[in-house]
Amino acid sequence: MKLNGEFMTNKDKRYVVTMDMYVYADNDYMAKKRANDLKLSISNRRHSQDVTVKEIGEQPFASFDYRKLDDPTFIPKDVSNEPLPF
Repeated sequence: MKLNGEFMTNKDKRYVVTMDMYVYADNDYMAKKRANDLKLSISNRRHSQDVTVKEIGEQPFASFDYRKLDDPTFIPKDVSNEPLPF
């Protein structure tokens, strides 16, 4: 089996790694975009496979309040739908 340009051997073990991180953004869209950018930077490194963003939620600093976003997937805005700047 080939993983990111290297052949895996039968002696290689597969591990599941779960990570949490804080991403600061002005709104939900930018939080999704920054999470997606981080996901892509990890996916493009060697020895990683199937990197996913499972959940994104808003939690103000020093607060127990938490708002889970319904869909954590990043969908780029279509530039053609935005009004022209002039």
